[in-house]
Amino acid sequence: MSRETDELPLIFMCSALSKSMKDIRNPLILLRWENTMKKVMILGASYSLVPLIHAAQRLGCHTIAASIPGDYPGFAAADESCFCDITKPEEVLQAAQSLQIDGIATCCMDVGLRSLGYTATKLGLPGPSWETVQLCTDKYKMKQAFVKAGVQTAAFFQIHNEDELASACGQLRFPVIIKAVDQMGSRGIFRCDTREEVFARYPQTMAATAKDYCILEEFLTGTMFGVEAMLEHGKLAYFLPLGNVLHQANPPFPIGHYVPWTEGAAFEDKIRTQIECAAEALGADNCPLDFDMMLKDGEVYVIEATARAGATCIAEQVGIHFGIDYYEAIVRLCTGEPVALLFGREKSARVPCEVRLLEAPADGVVQKIVPGTETGGNLAELSFNISVGDTVRRMENGRDRIGQVIVKGNSPQACRRLLDGVLERIQVQVGDA
Repeated sequence: MSRETDELPLIFMCSALSKSMKDIRNPLILLRWENTMKKVMILGASYSLVPLIHAAQRLGCHTIAASIPGDYPGFAAADESCFCDITKPEEVLQAAQSLQIDGIATCCMDVGLRSLGYTATKLGLPGPSWETVQLCTDKYKMKQAFVKAGVQTAAFFQIHNEDELASACGQLRFPVIIKAVDQMGSRGIFRCDTREEVFARYPQTMAATAKDYCILEEFLTGTMFGVEAMLEHGKLAYFLPLGNVLHQANPPFPIGHYVPWTEGAAFEDKIRTQIECAAEALGADNCPLDFDMMLKDGEVYVIEATARAGATCIAEQVGIHFGIDYYEAIVRLCTGEPVALLFGREKSARVPCEVRLLEAPADGVVQKIVPGTETGGNLAELSFNISVGDTVRRMENGRDRIGQVIVKGNSPQACRRLLDGVLERIQVQVGDA
């Protein structure tokens, strides 16, 4: 995103994009609209925030999409637009105070997380605290909190310069991983198998961060998996281990997830212990939590965690699995409504589901898109974030996704068969500009 906000004469500008009352069909929602409608600010206006905006509207909320100016679909979807830089907590707070919001939320990205925690804390709204989001958006501070609380995590060192890097290399077993502490996904993060590779990657990591330090940590080798969870009033409303489908890059990163993750069933108690310990270490409450974790030699390790719903279509997957709308659960939580009962479905009645991000076959300009399959039945979603004429590149991180597929079925194996068939029929042709 460009920082066009810096050129604006005002800290923020808000413009109403009113929705006609005749669009509200449900009389119960209409009653709430007239009498108890809550204002919910959504931080971000990209395509990944549109489902959250629509969920808030279904619940009868007045939605405000907050972001820097740009051609973002969230502005058209929301009832009102607020032009502000969501990476600047004080700017977002001033906008929220002016608009007299009742709740604030985001999902799928860390860009506005610090502003969310700051605003929620200052206005006394449900959500992660300012202290929590500061830990979640700095991997070094997060790891410090984990170690202090006894969370099982990889050994690590803070690195400011090459002398500290050399010292850390002498104390860790290879392979290791060098990480920018303030980037989401795999940006500025590299697995290194030798000391020489560490020193070669160090400048790239430091170029990716706004901090004057990074971390070097042990690269855990085992089975990587995810966990999605939600905390309400200090208790887990639910937690859901997710099997990972990894894109083989440096380092590998998830391009898909599946539930149930049957391989992890025997370790559920250990998983729960670690996520509860990690949540306490972060001081997290009244928020979703997204974990990257590792199963190694029968033990469960927390790689990192963040206080928002995960990307990679995880919100849709959680919703299908529990038979709810997870985006609505996020909205309910941020406006102080109870959510724990939404996750009460018995395990035997939960729906297997798999999601997969779509990637471009090559770098270039999109010439043709053929979905090959119509959505319906157990194909819950097949959609594209690109159009003919768009420039795309081979996948290097999650931001390079060109679309997504979501399937459900009566077993993980049935989901995989359906997914494989859908993927085989998709055609995306890419050529030179």
